[in-house]
Amino acid sequence: MPVTTISSDDPIQIEQHFKVTAGPGSGKTHWLVNHIDHILKDSKRLGSYRKIACITYTNIAVDTITKRLNATADRVEVSTIHGFIYRNILKPYLSFISKEFGFDVGKMDGHDDHFVSRGKLKEWIDSHPNLGQLRHPFTRDQLLKLPANLESLKSWIQSIHYTLNGTDVEIAVDNKKSFNATASSGINRVTMDKLSADLMGYKRLFWEKGRLHHDDVLFFGYKLLARYPFILKVLRAKFPYFVIDEFQDTSPIQTAIIKLLAAEQTVVGVIGDKAQSIFSFQGASPADFAGFALPGQSNYEINDNRRSTNLIVDVLNNVRTDIRQSPSRAIPGDRPAILVGSRQNAFAHVKTQCGDETIITLSRDNVMARSMMKEYNSAIPSSNLLADLFDKDSSKRAPIIVRCMKAVDLGLQNRFKEAIREMERVVIAPSRALRRKKAFQNLSYLLSQYEAFTNAPLYDFYTLVKTHIDPGITKLASGGIKIFYDSVTFAQVALFIDTNVENPESRTIHAAKGDEFDNVLVVFAKDREMSCLIAPDLSQEEQRVRYVAFSRAKSRLFISIENLDHAAMQKLIPLFDIINV
Repeated sequence: MPVTTISSDDPIQIEQHFKVTAGPGSGKTHWLVNHIDHILKDSKRLGSYRKIACITYTNIAVDTITKRLNATADRVEVSTIHGFIYRNILKPYLSFISKEFGFDVGKMDGHDDHFVSRGKLKEWIDSHPNLGQLRHPFTRDQLLKLPANLESLKSWIQSIHYTLNGTDVEIAVDNKKSFNATASSGINRVTMDKLSADLMGYKRLFWEKGRLHHDDVLFFGYKLLARYPFILKVLRAKFPYFVIDEFQDTSPIQTAIIKLLAAEQTVVGVIGDKAQSIFSFQGASPADFAGFALPGQSNYEINDNRRSTNLIVDVLNNVRTDIRQSPSRAIPGDRPAILVGSRQNAFAHVKTQCGDETIITLSRDNVMARSMMKEYNSAIPSSNLLADLFDKDSSKRAPIIVRCMKAVDLGLQNRFKEAIREMERVVIAPSRALRRKKAFQNLSYLLSQYEAFTNAPLYDFYTLVKTHIDPGITKLASGGIKIFYDSVTFAQVALFIDTNVENPESRTIHAAKGDEFDNVLVVFAKDREMSCLIAPDLSQEEQRVRYVAFSRAKSRLFISIENLDHAAMQKLIPLFDIINV
């Protein structure tokens, strides 16, 4: 297909499907907002009540686009794809199929991450139709009681997802995820096949309580659109224009939903960059964006980099070969630096270089990001303490404690709307207004006590919750569960709670997607992460993740690594200052 090169200021036709390929810092958000303004100004199909749907991948990007639209934001529904489907498809229509899937719509209240607990696994296996067929060394007791088997089972069931098979969506699981590196083994294929026969039974344990996981939103959304075409007519009537940012992170099911909308009336436009595809764990693939095509689609490419200094763009162009960006700012800037030593010393060095300017640290995972955010100087816990909590405490107490912890964490990030909503989920009141009021009071109390419980045993936080939030939760007096609550602190467990870290100073690379910062410190945990600079290969997702991190920097780029050998240093000296800290 022919590709037209444009700048981020160039307009295009508004009544044609389109695809825009735009590298990092190219001004695609600027272009997208201008394009939406162009539609609002020139469209003859919007009228007074119809809207533009603008879908992007992260909440950060939602906020950024909404702010830039300013006064016109009320004529545009800016949302993540999950938020869009939940509001416009599931809330009004899930009751159509809820009985078939055993879903209690009356209890539905948003969508959550999927945490695997021993309690849920036990409940599932005990009611499994193939329970009697499980054989040594993977009998019911061996799966649930032997630590290596249990860890393998947890890892395996954590990989539950949905796949598109023709025109239907099916539940699936990744058998490779059962391998336990510690035990150098995993659950055998025969056992996995027997358990796989009732994956839906596992899901129903959550659905009967009205609990949706993020993937479930796509599953039910597609099912409803496929079975009830009138829902598509409603959506097309309401949204004659559908624009999707960060399309490289879209899963095949999401793409199928978009194509259903594009079949009639709705004009669809996608913007993305295959080199920034970093969500394969949710089904996304660079090839999906590269191969996306609709009838009559026009294709465009933006090669400028409006964000970074010349020397940072040099780093990006060294990592990437398919697009060579031109730095629009034409400012040489400071040489990027690799800081060799502890991450604490690296951070201290960056502070001396940046003075009072804000420094953003970007890390590969949530635990490291939160560690940097809290300047957590001790070793990061070797196991996932949140998973351990659910494993050891299978009662209804654990979800209440974790929701209160998440509410506190959101409150500390000044995300009070989300914090109150999270707290509402543990409040019982006769009306929504009273529940919200009580949630606000509870949140305020916990935040006022934060300094007292943050570094204290988790048991202290449990005591506060039981005394002041929910006296009805199960008493915790003695035994292994009590020992666990006494042996870990609130702060340690909180490292593993995923709130899409949006702290101004420390984020995961995934959470920083779509944003930009003057001064960026990228934290590498392992030496092999340097391969993205020494032997670039963006066909590997882990390298694309680091490329995204580097490309967030506007003025200064620092990379923290504990060790760096001489050969690597020699390869990197042309692009970086190498500094021992």
